[in-house]
Order: sequence, then structure tokens, then C-alpha cells
Amino acid sequence: RPPRGRRKQEAHTHAHAHHQTGSCVYMLLRALALVVGASASAEINCTFAPNECPGVSWDLTPLQQLTHSVDLEVAAAAGEVPDEHFWLGVCRSPIEAGQCETLSNISDPAGLQVWRSEAGGEECAPLGSLSTAAWSMASPGNEAEGVLLSFSGGAAGRSMVVRFVCDKSIPKAVLTEATGGSLKYNLTVRAAAACPVGRCTAPQRDGGSGAATFFGVLLGGAALYLVGGMAYNVRSGVEGIDRIPHWHFWQRVPQLAADGASDAYRGALQLARFGRNYARAWSGGGSSRHEPLRAAEATE
Repeated sequence: RPPRGRRKQEAHTHAHAHHQTGSCVYMLLRALALVVGASASAEINCTFAPNECPGVSWDLTPLQQLTHSVDLEVAAAAGEVPDEHFWLGVCRSPIEAGQCETLSNISDPAGLQVWRSEAGGEECAPLGSLSTAAWSMASPGNEAEGVLLSFSGGAAGRSMVVRFVCDKSIPKAVLTEATGGSLKYNLTVRAAAACPVGRCTAPQRDGGSGAATFFGVLLGGAALYLVGGMAYNVRSGVEGIDRIPHWHFWQRVPQLAADGASDAYRGALQLARFGRNYARAWSGGGSSRHEPLRAAEATE
């Protein structure tokens, strides 16, 4: 029978070895979970071509492949939530989602918000579902401002907008900032692989297309009137220049227009002269407000 001191030393050594074995098993299981999560994480299409801006598109597939086995992470600015940080996968669920026990029944989280609980443990919440992904330009008509990928339907109504910005000085993707609050968060990713393809070519404005439609209808109506009227007059036996519809009326149109302009000019002169006379009569005073009007009429 070994001495008591030796028995204590052996027991301590055995307990230490058991603890190390448990730690190694935990790390192995965690690594295995991350590998499984990397291969089984949900993904979405990572390309976008805006309808309002022909000529430009984004293909973030290379960026997705570049970060296929690692999540992007950024710590939030100091605030009320202790040790708050965010995990993001490009066009896929974060690998860390496999370690999150509070996914709120969301099988395809688009991102994760992680923080330290009051008990000292780690809590996490999904920032939307991949199934709600919606693409848009950060600034319509300006591809240099980047592209947005929005998600909703997260835990407790959380939502997230990820902005991808072209930065050729960053060969690998960097999650540079996370802002927001009240369950609405904005994340920014900068990478050379986030640059757009092509240049934005703004489509013709509605005003221009509307004017073109108006003149097209006007010219089409005039052509139909002319051709249809001439065909009718030919069938009616009309000869010569009179086959043009309402030819005698159109002959008089220039003179009618000139007469109308002359009448309008004379009317404007009379109105101006009447106004001057009325003003002079009013400034001269009178016993009644009707006297200036009578004086102005008298000068006529």
C-alpha cells in the first residue's frame, strides 16, 4: 500500500489529466462543429444587377468563397450591452451559428449578435433570416457608394442591413463597423472583391419618355387624319388639291392666326391705357370710390 502523500499526488495527477482530456474533447467537438457548420451553412445567391441602373452589377461570389470557412467579426461601439460583437457570413449563415443555442427557431440566420449575459455566459440572437434577403443600391445611380443587402425576421424582430463597399486596398474582407440599435443594425464590409462590374448608365427619365410619347401620338394622329381624309375624298370623287381634308379651312388658318394675334395685341394696349388712366384718376382723389372709374371712362 503506497504512502498517503503518494496517493494524494496520484489522485491530483489523475484529476489534472481528466481535466485536460475534457478540455481537449471540448475543443475537438467545437472545431468539429465549426467544420460541419462551414459545410452545412445556408447560402443565397451573391449577385445583383439593379434594374434602375443598367450597365452595372455586383458579383460577390469570390468574396463569398474567400470567407467560406471563416466568419467576419467586429466589436460594437461601447454601449449598454457588455462585450457586444457581431458575426457575419457573406451570403451565408455564420459558422458560429452552430454554437448559438438561442436561434429562436431560425434555421438560416443571416448574422449574429453576441453579448455577455448578467450571469457571465454568452448569449446570441439572429439578425434576420437569409430567406428575406433584399438587394438595393446604397445610392441610386452611384455605384461608388456600394450595394446593400437587407435582412429581416430576426430574433424579437431584429433586422440588419449590410453595406458592401469597394476598397481595393483590402485584399480580404473586413467587417469595419456595426452601428444602430432598437433591434435595427447596420454593418459595413470593405473588400476589393466588393467592387462593382461596369458603370451605371441611368435610363431615360420619365419626363423625356412622356414627351416622346406625346409627340409620337400627335404625329401619328396627324398622319392618320391626312391619309384617312384623302382616302375618303378620293372615294367621294373629289379631284385635285381639294382631296386634302378641309383644305379651304387650312388655307385660312394663317390669316385667322394673324387676326387673333392682332386682336390680342390691341386688347392688351387698351387694357394698359385703361389701367394708367384709372391710376391717375384715383391718385387725384374724389368723393366716391366710383369717381376714379368714371374719370377713367371719361378719358376714353
